[in-house]
Amino acid sequence: MRGLIRGYQQRVGTIDGSGIVLPLPARPNSFIEIYFGTPYRADKGEGFSVVADAMMVGATTCRHTDLLMQGDIGAFNIQFEPSGLQRMFGVAMVDRAEAATCVGGCRLQGLRDAVLRAPDFESRIGAAERWLHARLADVRPYDEVDHAARLLRRARGTLNLDQLAAAAGLGRRQLQRRFLAQVGVTPKLYARIVRFDALLCERDACPDRQWTMLSQDFGYFDQAHLQRDFHAFAGAAPGGFASLLPVLPA
Repeated sequence: MRGLIRGYQQRVGTIDGSGIVLPLPARPNSFIEIYFGTPYRADKGEGFSVVADAMMVGATTCRHTDLLMQGDIGAFNIQFEPSGLQRMFGVAMVDRAEAATCVGGCRLQGLRDAVLRAPDFESRIGAAERWLHARLADVRPYDEVDHAARLLRRARGTLNLDQLAAAAGLGRRQLQRRFLAQVGVTPKLYARIVRFDALLCERDACPDRQWTMLSQDFGYFDQAHLQRDFHAFAGAAPGGFASLLPVLPA
């Protein structure tokens, strides 16, 4: 399934009391997430409401959702490559998060049920892979645009359009048109989101690192350039957004 699935993740733990609120900035990830603990609640500006026990989530271009997590946390996550959802289900899902059974119909019911029946992380991976393997015959073949999007992820968003078009063996306009259709955003916007997400991941791994150093490492021209992306993708300045982030259980 190379070129289709990035990997699998699981979060388990307990969050006592009133729980924690996690703001979700723009991110390049697209995934299916299945919950086996206390239901998550999501707020898209109209108050928190319980999410379905299986969600299909696309890449996002801005912060429009906050999550409330409390109680016994259990979530199994299938991470797709940039165009993986489009290849497997025919949808790019940008700025969308929907109950998986509503998007994929009864086909995804079996995936959810198989994962929920599995007793541990390794078993859930096995259940997911069996379900995915059984449907590979219907997956759109891997092509030049899929390859270009993966290269952009590996390069943490630092490739420009000419470099990306050359790597894909396509003209600039053809790449932009097909990238938008298969990934759901333009190559330029996707590169910005990938770089921003990589910067946040680095800061999460090394919280003592200064924003100035991070901005230089990730190719931002200056602090003002980084500030613009923070306001566009996180809805706040770097310091203000960092103050909103809780410490999550391992």
